Amino acid sequence: MKLLDSFAWIEYFIGSNRGAKVKGYVEGKEPLYTPSICLTEIKSRYLRDGKDPTTRIELIAERSFIVPLNQEIALLAADIKQKHKLHTVDAIIYATAQHKDLSLVTGDQHFKDLPNVNII
Repeated sequence: MKLLDSFAWIEYFIGSNRGAKVKGYVEGKEPLYTPSICLTEIKSRYLRDGKDPTTRIELIAERSFIVPLNQEIALLAADIKQKHKLHTVDAIIYATAQHKDLSLVTGDQHFKDLPNVNII
């Protein structure tokens, strides 16, 4: 099963070559997951660009399970942040995937050398 991060969702919405790879997941039958922190990043991006994020956020919520940040994930993220020298949000995203035993789908090069990551 896959966890899509903000990068993957945004590429999907843009319709880029990377987004075409994500399209197969989004339009497939496999359950998808999205960390709740990604909703913040995605909404912020569209607001910054002067666009309404409502339909995109609704699609993400309809097509994927939104994984809330809880105590276990937060504490795991701290360990991951220290071990892999990730930014806090990236550590939370990766910790969410690890906690749920999911493969992270992203185009973010910060994750390129980590296990269970599919770089688009």
